[in-house]
Amino acid sequence: MNDRSLDSFYAGLDRLYEEKKMDEIEGYLRRAMQEHRICCGGHDMVFTAALNELGTYYRSIGKYEDSAQCFKEAGVDILGYGTSDTVHYATNRVNLAGTLRLMKQFDEAIKLYREAASIYERIAGKKSYYYATVLNNMALVYLDLERYEDALYVSEKALHIVHVLPKAREEEAISLINKAAALRGLGRKAEGRVAANQALDIYESLTEKGLHYAAALNISGAFALDDGDYSKASTLFIMAANVTASFVGKNEEYDKAMENAGIALSKLNEMSSPDTGVDLDTHGQQCCPDEVGYGMELCRAYFDEVGFPMLRESFSSVLDRMAVGLVGDGSECYGFDDAVSRDHDWGPGFCIWLTNNDYAVFGEELQRAYDRLPKSFRGYTRHDTEEGKHRVGVLRISDFYRQYTGLSRIPEKLGEWNRIPESFLAKATNGAVFMDGPGVFSSIRKGLLGYYPEDVRLKKISVRAAQMAQSGQYNYARCLCRDDMVAAKWTLLRFIKATISMTYLLNKKYAPYYKWSHRGLKDLTILPQMYEKIRNLIAADETKKVPLALIEDICTDVRVEWDNQDICHGTSNFLLSYSPIIISKICDAGLRGLPIMQEWEG
Repeated sequence: MNDRSLDSFYAGLDRLYEEKKMDEIEGYLRRAMQEHRICCGGHDMVFTAALNELGTYYRSIGKYEDSAQCFKEAGVDILGYGTSDTVHYATNRVNLAGTLRLMKQFDEAIKLYREAASIYERIAGKKSYYYATVLNNMALVYLDLERYEDALYVSEKALHIVHVLPKAREEEAISLINKAAALRGLGRKAEGRVAANQALDIYESLTEKGLHYAAALNISGAFALDDGDYSKASTLFIMAANVTASFVGKNEEYDKAMENAGIALSKLNEMSSPDTGVDLDTHGQQCCPDEVGYGMELCRAYFDEVGFPMLRESFSSVLDRMAVGLVGDGSECYGFDDAVSRDHDWGPGFCIWLTNNDYAVFGEELQRAYDRLPKSFRGYTRHDTEEGKHRVGVLRISDFYRQYTGLSRIPEKLGEWNRIPESFLAKATNGAVFMDGPGVFSSIRKGLLGYYPEDVRLKKISVRAAQMAQSGQYNYARCLCRDDMVAAKWTLLRFIKATISMTYLLNKKYAPYYKWSHRGLKDLTILPQMYEKIRNLIAADETKKVPLALIEDICTDVRVEWDNQDICHGTSNFLLSYSPIIISKICDAGLRGLPIMQEWEG
């Protein structure tokens, strides 16, 4: 990297973003900074560019303090090259202001935007693209402050500029998005809808859609929500969330879009008539009445009867280099799907996993062939949604595992294992593999199914023991004594959460996504009674009966199982007293010394 030009630096960074290697970006930027500080004897343009990009990256993942510091340091560097009247310095002011806006330091953000606007005005004039971008950014601050008239004024001013500029279609769309949001805030929703639709039309005409496409989808989703079109609203919000995730990962904006999608879906479900006795899915269709877990059987048959013949006919030369199956998100991957869960993208489909090299050669062609397969099979139709995008079809092996574990390989270090949530590991290892000639996909799967290293398992067990004791055996009764029923319910739920997790750990099985974790207890061979005992806990609480005896009974079951597995031994029922004993059996000093509650909360 010693001779890396600014162009090659950006080319490398763009490649990481295009390949969605988000976990490698920070390391790439810091290496560039280190090497260019050394090779040049000081800060050069590549160093400064990397510092700016690091600020942008930190902002995308919600590390605003770090982001602001990077932009401030970059600003000092840029001034070291010359005067403040440069595009680079003005852009740096805009970047810093954007982070400060997210930190709710609105006055300082506006001050910086005005400083940037003055620089752009002197350099390029008030009719320039640069000047318009500052106006659009200022509109965001005014929207945050609910100063809708000001937001409308600057967004229309920006729109007037970019409307006549060549190659400024996306900035025009951004201006329309801001205008639509301002009009909505002013209650002028009819005008706002027009602006929002115009923004979407622009994005539909663009070959490459930027991150702001998510904002266009979000504002259109907001109008659909206002109109009571909950199906459309949920689809738009989910699309927005996925666009955000594709550019910067699952950050705050992603969470907000998914929260809005949940609101829309809840409203949609409320529209189902309680008198008909018919459950409706998100498309307003009657849910499938078949038995629980039919989805996997359906998908396997679909592959056998529809998918495999197509692959054999059109891709016979590379058929032995594919892995095929159904793994990942979705109730059918766990075998839990029922009439209620069969919404969104449930239905016939399967995954084809390829190595990076094979995907580059024939992945797109294979995807087109997959897309041509019939959507209906045995009377069931798969409804493609943005939420379900990339759950089936042609996938890179590396991308599949990275989305759940952050790695494209089996974790090697204890720290790597420890930071992967159980539910993500459950998603990465559920379902079934129908065929796997190369064995690459299955080798990673086998490594993950081997379960946590024992040190990690013991650490997690010690944490769950402490949580069960603190919440169920200690704090629950104290909350009842002071008649704090909200706290009592909260502690009981924390006890249940810890108990469910403990049960999976003792079975050496990954706990699935929270809504399925209790259901999954039915299938465990160790402590299967926990399924019914937790149901009884909830039932006792609902009837205002104090379930203290049942809590102690559950803790006894756990203690006895510890004895069976030679984890620890004793006769006391207070689980907290065993945590130090369990921790002492951990061989790795770093993991052993990790504060016990840090692991739980993290």
